[in-house]
Amino acid sequence: MIETQPKRYDSVARSLHWASAIFILAAFITGLTVDTPPKEWRPPYQNAHFLIGLTVLALAILRLGWRAGHAVPPPPAGSSALAALAIKLGHGALYLMMLAVPLIGFAPLFTRGRGINFGLFQIASPIDRTKEWIGPTTEVHEVAAYALIALAVGAVAAAIYHQVALKDGVLLRMMR
Repeated sequence: MIETQPKRYDSVARSLHWASAIFILAAFITGLTVDTPPKEWRPPYQNAHFLIGLTVLALAILRLGWRAGHAVPPPPAGSSALAALAIKLGHGALYLMMLAVPLIGFAPLFTRGRGINFGLFQIASPIDRTKEWIGPTTEVHEVAAYALIALAVGAVAAAIYHQVALKDGVLLRMMR
């Protein structure tokens, strides 16, 4: 049952939000630098990038599950219908990309013929190395990752604008 709209996000929603932000940033940084370690370090580094991406996916699923059963704060006081729609669309796009980017990441991993190493066990690639698909699948994954980061930067900018220019406390709803 969904409760009445709270004034701020609850502690679980805030924790999932900030954990997502940290892991998205970590996935993006490791993705940007995946070719920089020495050759012998690349497989574990790439595996770490993939495991971080899986964590982003798991956090997105947890967030959606939590959000389905818990009310979210209303749009800021004085928001127009268009602004409220923009907030919903922005959140929807962020959730979509938090799910899509890690899922798309399976394609370049598997086209390289690589599996997933969880430390205690491994899952082999379900397909053989498919060289002609490595470039296209990697590019789609990269473009999607940049789109996710652009959406996240837009959300941060909007929150700062609300806090500094509009002084409506939007940023504080996710801070404390």
